[in-house]
Amino acid sequence: MYDLLVIGAGPAGIALAAEARAAGLDTSRVLLLEKGAAHTWAIRQFYPEQKLTTANYKGYAANCEGLLCITDMTKQEMIEFFDQIIESYGLNIRYGEEVYAMRRIEEPDGAYFRVESSQGVYESRVIAVAIGVLGRPNKPKEYRLPPSLKERLLFDITSHKIENETVLVVGGGDTAAEYVEHLYQQHNQLTLSYRQPELTRLNERNHATLMAMEQRGEVAILRASNILRVEDEGGRPRVFFKEEEHRPRTFDRIVYALGGTTPTNFLRALGIGFGEDGPVFDATGKTNVPGLFLIGDLTVSKTGGSIITAFNSSARAILRICENHLSCANVPG
Repeated sequence: MYDLLVIGAGPAGIALAAEARAAGLDTSRVLLLEKGAAHTWAIRQFYPEQKLTTANYKGYAANCEGLLCITDMTKQEMIEFFDQIIESYGLNIRYGEEVYAMRRIEEPDGAYFRVESSQGVYESRVIAVAIGVLGRPNKPKEYRLPPSLKERLLFDITSHKIENETVLVVGGGDTAAEYVEHLYQQHNQLTLSYRQPELTRLNERNHATLMAMEQRGEVAILRASNILRVEDEGGRPRVFFKEEEHRPRTFDRIVYALGGTTPTNFLRALGIGFGEDGPVFDATGKTNVPGLFLIGDLTVSKTGGSIITAFNSSARAILRICENHLSCANVPG
């Protein structure tokens, strides 16, 4: 029987486990389950190698409320930062374990959760779900993706080597802009397709960089462009647009940067209540299911938050966990 089981070893999950350790909980009774092969799997998979992770990412204020805090870091520095946190606090993480079932069990001496993963069954008094939205990237809904082009239609830029190719990046957010910047450094010929007439979602740095790249002819930006369909043309994707001014074009690859989605079905299966905007929880991530908390991206918006907002959600959650569910020797505050 664990005291606290955390689903997901990303920034929020690691932060919560560290907060629990600092609060005096026994490390051996706190467990993180991560479906990836390493911690911060989404960062490793979706972030470009030289990406600068900014403390105020997406405009969120860089105000740290709890134990952990960061400054602007590269991807590698960020991974090393979490390596140090895991080692310093002796965190207990099991990799390659995807959770697929969980239920709350009522007993005379108290309630607990039984969690089934791909590798085993666990029991815990408190559960925290720290699944990031990047782990479930959005896919286009308006048209079909040809199965024959699976290796050519990507949702990240790390799973395949992309070099000296013609590449279409689809999206208008910071991730799309950062993909363009990174792919240019790999000597690719780049086109960016965005459905709106103006790129208004970018932070100041990414907007300035992308506009400068366009002026220098390093990327062609197709504003107000909506993809109608993608066809297989000799093993390469040929793209047709709804707008007549955008002629059909053939690329070596398409990279989609459309954000991620909340794992709605999984959360509903846990019994969590939903409103118009998604799962219902309070300021500490507490849900309607006693002992079940949401932290990280799940507590911000559909577009996700920042690493610091993930840290802060964990700091708030441990306060409520210590107050209502577990005996903490060192109550944060």
